[in-house]
Amino acid sequence: CRKVYNTFLTTENRNRLSLKAIFLRYMGILFAAVFFICGCNMKAASKPVAKINNEVITQEELQSNIDRLPPYYRAIANQQKAKFLDEMINEKLFLEEAYRRGVDRSKDVKELLNEAKRKIIVAKFVEDKIAKNTKISDKEIEEYYKLHKKEFVAPERYRASHILVSTEFEAKNVLEELNKGEVFETVAKEGSIDPSKTNGGDLGYFTEGQMIPDFEAACFKLGIGQTSSILKTQFGYHIIKLTDKKPSQAKTLSEVSDQIRLRLLDMKKMGKLQDIVKELREKASITIYEK
Repeated sequence: CRKVYNTFLTTENRNRLSLKAIFLRYMGILFAAVFFICGCNMKAASKPVAKINNEVITQEELQSNIDRLPPYYRAIANQQKAKFLDEMINEKLFLEEAYRRGVDRSKDVKELLNEAKRKIIVAKFVEDKIAKNTKISDKEIEEYYKLHKKEFVAPERYRASHILVSTEFEAKNVLEELNKGEVFETVAKEGSIDPSKTNGGDLGYFTEGQMIPDFEAACFKLGIGQTSSILKTQFGYHIIKLTDKKPSQAKTLSEVSDQIRLRLLDMKKMGKLQDIVKELREKASITIYEK
């Protein structure tokens, strides 16, 4: 609960939101990941990395806080430990000042902490009862893949290069150069104003819906190796060259196995959760006063 309280205070200071708004924002994350917080147990350490007034932050405490982050943010924090330590220092300063002002004794904070405590206990119960005991076998993944193969199809992909200029006059000059036999990539590097010029105008692969409609429509009309006429968009004047096209094809089991595993895990967990709810409600005496 103290960790939740710390988070509220830090965020409130940064964003100047109401305490209730901050609580609602974080409760979803809390409910899903709170078992990490519940399992937190700081160990005494002999290697301090910072001291704030009379409180010491140890190397172990710093690393423990980093290790409890989601994988993506954990990797960033491990690369920028000094910056992460700075955030911990700020948090402790906010907390110290909040205690000094008696924020922890306010009615709003007590109500929010009680609500957070209930959420934490429920989340831990659900985690122990459902998540830890839910496994998905390779056979289940394979069977699901066979039954839903049509869902796992890679869409048609296009690869194009373009030369972007500011005026129609410039675009006509570019087109003349290309018609005379100049290499598209060379002209792009010399005359395009788009960042893709460093790659000879190459935009890489894309699927329908990833580019602006007019640009896509022009690409879809081209054969591989063909160059478009001048296309005007809100960005300027384009000359496009289609460099490759890959047809739609089914993804392999190995490509989608992780995706299927997560999907099956969610389905199993939801089923177990419904069973637990049903069992608890059958055991309980519940009266609802409709009026």
